[in-house]
Amino acid sequence: MVADGWWIYYYVQSNVDPIPSHVVGKSAEAINAFAGMMFIFGFFWSLVHAFVGRAYREADPDDVCCADRDTVLGVLGRILAWSVILFLIIMPFFGGWIVERSVHSHVWSHRCDSFPAFVILDANPPKNTTAVNVAQFFINQPSSSKPTQLFTYEIASTDNGSNWRFSLQSWQTPQESIPLPFYPTLQSIHYDLGNQTMNGNCTLSTVANATHDAVGNTTVVPCMSGTFDSGAHLFFNITSAVPLNNTLSTSYPAATPNVTALLAIPGNGWAFKGHQPALQLQEEQPSGSLGNIVLRTATTKLSDKTQLKVCVAGPLDRQGATVQPEVLGPIGLILLSQANYAGVLSQLVDFEPDMADIDGGEEGERARGGRGG
Repeated sequence: MVADGWWIYYYVQSNVDPIPSHVVGKSAEAINAFAGMMFIFGFFWSLVHAFVGRAYREADPDDVCCADRDTVLGVLGRILAWSVILFLIIMPFFGGWIVERSVHSHVWSHRCDSFPAFVILDANPPKNTTAVNVAQFFINQPSSSKPTQLFTYEIASTDNGSNWRFSLQSWQTPQESIPLPFYPTLQSIHYDLGNQTMNGNCTLSTVANATHDAVGNTTVVPCMSGTFDSGAHLFFNITSAVPLNNTLSTSYPAATPNVTALLAIPGNGWAFKGHQPALQLQEEQPSGSLGNIVLRTATTKLSDKTQLKVCVAGPLDRQGATVQPEVLGPIGLILLSQANYAGVLSQLVDFEPDMADIDGGEEGERARGGRGG
């Protein structure tokens, strides 16, 4: 039974929240093979426990409700015994499925509770040319009974090839009501998947109102650039100067210093074949060790696995951390990977050749020869 408990534990973790990753969660094939063995192993133990239950019943044929009527402990003992036997019959074979659904719902609802914000990536199969892949941004407010959706970004190909644009699509909260640290001025990011580069533009106001909030006429300025390695060891090198929304274009870039950030994931693997993206992205320290968690995936929605929730903290000690390029840059790539997974769910082919450059598995890493400089 202890061994069966470990079977169920790894099965649930691999399907719901495969961080840290392990061999079971390396691919959908590995998970399916593991699940098959778990159910075979579980069926054997369920059968053994069923025979034990039958032997117990034959040894004590009195019905539970009628035995030892004048002894409360006797009745309670029999109820407890049968409860344990039924548990041991049901759980080895059905336990993985039962526990997974319960844990899945809990992780989706509560994994991001301790983070200031989260993103729901709503992906569609790559071959569905009429659908849009979007990232819906929410903030967790202690004063509110539920999270507040602020805005939505979308990602689309600009050349039906390796060039993609991740940009602001719409506002779900009036702009003047969005707290300053959560207002995105970085409103467009371009990815070149072939060369693994990205650059972004910020939208700044040219005038301000009496409260010094940037409003009115706007202008677009370059504010970030970077490189990334989307192989098994996901890595970002981003240089940016992204201002808050109360920064006027006339004071930019002097009022906003340049910041260079290195981001990486612990271990290897984040976008496994036939599986949703699963990663924890952290700031890389000068020593090479990983520090603050910038973002981490939670899990997919149980009723619609094309939706993936990502918990967002942002870079440490930065104003507007949750909408800085250290968050928005990786989110666009994760959304592309989730779109690839949506294609797998719909039994469509993988995103070829466009997504061939987004291979977060170990095979992609070997093909690249490791992380680039």
